[in-house]
Amino acid sequence: MEERIWLWEDGKTPLYDESKGQRPFLTCYPLDNKPRAAALICPGGGYIEKVAHEKLPVVKAMHAMGLHAFILDYRVAPYAWPAPIVDANRGVRLLRARAAEFNIKPDKIAVIGFSAGGHLCAMSGCRFDYGDENAADPIERVSSRPDMIIPCYAVLSMEDGLSHPGSKKALTAGLKVEEVDAVKSVRDDTPPCFLFHTEADELVPLENSLLFAGALQARKVPYALHVFPFGRHGLAMAEETPLAKAWPSLLEAFLREFGF
Repeated sequence: MEERIWLWEDGKTPLYDESKGQRPFLTCYPLDNKPRAAALICPGGGYIEKVAHEKLPVVKAMHAMGLHAFILDYRVAPYAWPAPIVDANRGVRLLRARAAEFNIKPDKIAVIGFSAGGHLCAMSGCRFDYGDENAADPIERVSSRPDMIIPCYAVLSMEDGLSHPGSKKALTAGLKVEEVDAVKSVRDDTPPCFLFHTEADELVPLENSLLFAGALQARKVPYALHVFPFGRHGLAMAEETPLAKAWPSLLEAFLREFGF
């Protein structure tokens, strides 16, 4: 049964501006009442919107893999960075802190994101912390590190000619590029990562995933990278693309290798 969970209590959302609205929340789609791994889904949309075709179809795919699913309604324009990563970190933290309530295995929380949501997904595996044991809010005492990240045709580099212009503009206003460049943010404790991209992507070049994979390899972070020759940007479940639509089965095998 679908249920909405606010990330923070009313009046306690960091960086919240009442004139902008967009109080962040999770929409819960439990598979059943059994303890399972969980997927936190970050739809894309250039940090301007969250597109529908990267929501419920992904929930369905996660259920087919045996995972509980949660859609993250993170803040987008007119909000700027770091509001989205604050929301993503909180989403992971909340699921882990309330794992028993949601029937989640607290050490098996994956974040999956698409396009700009893929950037947020990747950054959640790079800009996390292990919790503040002295925090008044018990949720903030819990780690925000995902146990796996799954950036799909994601905006990962902020280098000119590689980044999606709209996403870069939304992300870098008033910030140093390095602060939002996922490739430059990889760390030794970044979690295992599954990437897929297409050579035919006309909006976010394949080099984004290639460079991110290289950064993971340099840090000895386990990863899988799948590159398909055909498929437009934003293809989601890739139902119309015979080769690329294999990505969910490849992801499922990767999840199983890591105990999900």
